Amino acid sequence: MIRSCSHLVEVQRSLAAGQWPHAVAAELLAHAEGCNRCAQEILIAQHFRTEKTAAIAAATPTVPALVWWRAQLRRRNTALAQADRPLAVAQLFALSIVAAAATGIVATHWHAMLHGLAQFPVSSLLSALGSWGLAPLVLAGTLVAALSGLALYLSADRQ
Repeated sequence: MIRSCSHLVEVQRSLAAGQWPHAVAAELLAHAEGCNRCAQEILIAQHFRTEKTAAIAAATPTVPALVWWRAQLRRRNTALAQADRPLAVAQLFALSIVAAAATGIVATHWHAMLHGLAQFPVSSLLSALGSWGLAPLVLAGTLVAALSGLALYLSADRQ
């Protein structure tokens, strides 16, 4: 059990004021050397003061401009991520449309393509163009126009 000391309040005041041990009366210093309770109080206070000084020295405050720059960078990255989502959807949609169109063209003209490949390559190209007509060019133009409109719609700012 730790006993109370009559000089403990005086020791605590001098420690809190930062006067220990240089601006303290000699009789209080002599008492603190002989009193176990006061010596423990001084030891703990000095340890806390040393740790506080070390923590303050180790803490490096950030420059306000750096904090502002990081916030702007975070805001820009968030905006880019939000803007990238509709573009990714539009790209996936365009890829699926192109794949479906290519599959449809091959499915409808596979017989002509196989027949044309058996002949000379130049004649197969001419026969393919002759049998397909303008349908692939019209389909490609329609796809480009539709996907451009979709990409513009999805990337428009809706605020």
